[in-house]
Amino acid sequence: MRAILCIQLILMMGSVPAWAVLGGDVSSVTADQNVLQGQVRKELHTGYELHEITGPSGSIVREFVSPQGKVFGIAWQGHGIPDLRQLLGSYATQLREGQRTRVVPRRAVLIQGDDFVLSSFGYSRFSRGRAYVPSLVPSNVSAEVVR
Repeated sequence: MRAILCIQLILMMGSVPAWAVLGGDVSSVTADQNVLQGQVRKELHTGYELHEITGPSGSIVREFVSPQGKVFGIAWQGHGIPDLRQLLGSYATQLREGQRTRVVPRRAVLIQGDDFVLSSFGYSRFSRGRAYVPSLVPSNVSAEVVR
């Protein structure tokens, strides 16, 4: 019985999608590409790397990675909002706890936490947003690059 439970747990863990979570490691970008079934394009910029994944529906997820290999920002655009709990990882609690500084019902939201910023805008089956951790943004980079 115990062996069956262990096997089930292993199978369930293997089926959980991996995302390059905010504050996480760059190595999960490849897993994101597989989950989104998209094409990845990598660009080197001064002070950071940009990994852009374009899915088959045209939706785009951009992951901004510091020279230390940490994801400091995530941006998205396309049809629908991606699973923010997956993308934000431990920062997902900030969606509830952060101070909503601007809310336009069914259109836009801006949330600022202690060390977390999220802005999202959407209309008519199109969504655009970004989230970043100010303390993880490299010192020679502006948080405005996360878009």
